[in-house]
Amino acid sequence: MNRTTRAVLRYTREDLKWILPVALGLGVLGEVLGLAALSLGEPENASKIVVGVLLAITFLISTIVSIVYLANQFSLFLSFSTTRQGLVAGILLHSLRISLLQTAIAFLWGTADTLVRRALGGVFPLPWQWMPWVIWPLAVLLPVWIGLFMGGIIQRFGAKGFWCAYFVFLLGNTGISQWLHPVIDALRPLPWQIPAAGLLLLAAGLAALSLRWIRRAAVQ
Repeated sequence: MNRTTRAVLRYTREDLKWILPVALGLGVLGEVLGLAALSLGEPENASKIVVGVLLAITFLISTIVSIVYLANQFSLFLSFSTTRQGLVAGILLHSLRISLLQTAIAFLWGTADTLVRRALGGVFPLPWQWMPWVIWPLAVLLPVWIGLFMGGIIQRFGAKGFWCAYFVFLLGNTGISQWLHPVIDALRPLPWQIPAAGLLLLAAGLAALSLRWIRRAAVQ
């Protein structure tokens, strides 16, 4: 298992080369949008836009990478002589390091941008002062979880399973105004720890189920 895990991490190490150029491009895009906010008379939002753009797009990239490796690339790796446990562990660790590096770059870039703006004059909040702390671990872990879940769906049900899950996702987001407020009203009397624990248990259960499907995937 350890040998396979190390082999996967070495094989995927090339992906780390594009992280910095992509982050640089996204940082420039965020700065351009920040300048647009300044020109529109909203200087207090400039630094927020920079880190928000970086974090949102790198989150999307990390999610796509995780899904690709746990769906398509997993089937390719499985055709070689590898242990399933080591293969899954290697891909999960690679997805995690991609997500962690991109989130760290977004955090550091946003901090540096805010400090520069403060030095030039004005009062701008640092990223951790205006963004809830829970966003940062979610930005690191959620792409890996989504990749694991979608990878399990694809390995168990094929492309149809992916499109069904995607359709449900679109419906949920399209009708969010109809179901979100009733759910919030129903949960409001409860301490926040209870819904949080329920979500964690649901996420853990779906991750375990997806992991089982992936480990039982057939060699193609």
